[in-house]
Amino acid sequence: MIRLARELGPAFRVRALRLDSGNLFALSVEARRMLDEAGLGQVGLFASGGLDEDLIADLVARGAPIGGFGVGTSMGVSDDAPSLDAAYKLVEYDGKGRMKLSSGKATVPCRKQVFRSDEGDVVARFGETLPGRPLLEPVMRSGRRTGSTSLEQARAHARTERERLPAPLRELGPADRPYRVVLSEALAAERDLLHARLTQDGAAAIAGSTRESRAGRE
Repeated sequence: MIRLARELGPAFRVRALRLDSGNLFALSVEARRMLDEAGLGQVGLFASGGLDEDLIADLVARGAPIGGFGVGTSMGVSDDAPSLDAAYKLVEYDGKGRMKLSSGKATVPCRKQVFRSDEGDVVARFGETLPGRPLLEPVMRSGRRTGSTSLEQARAHARTERERLPAPLRELGPADRPYRVVLSEALAAERDLLHARLTQDGAAAIAGSTRESRAGRE
């Protein structure tokens, strides 16, 4: 590049040098030195090649003279969780709460709203009014979108909400304490009441089945 700049003179229009393999920190320091000594201080450095947020953070922390980063693979796939196991869970039907009792998979019944404040999030029953900002709003009704939010508006909203989170949660490393998320008193009471009723009904059904089985053998 330096030789090309000397050959082209004023016609040289290259704005950046790409580094895409090897020791990016050492290469960037050496490239910056060579470019500056050649009078090409206006040429920036752009790094790519297997980068992710941790590698970029390390380069920035070490003071690498890199002006931009290109991320490909780590943006297109999830390296740490290559598959997503998702399932639909019914939590309310005909206005009544529903829940799953399986060990380790128990769900919280009822339609919900989430209220966010400086102290954390409160997951509440739909229709409750609690301190904080309600986060959930319908985006689909009867198969149609309820609003006309543009991609730019959605991006700005996501950025604003992220900046409102406590600083430790926005860091790459683990937070010093978990983010506070609790159930409202009304939702917790509904969960406990439904859990007790379903457990009782299940026990009664098992007892009835046992009696029928015994009667059949006799």
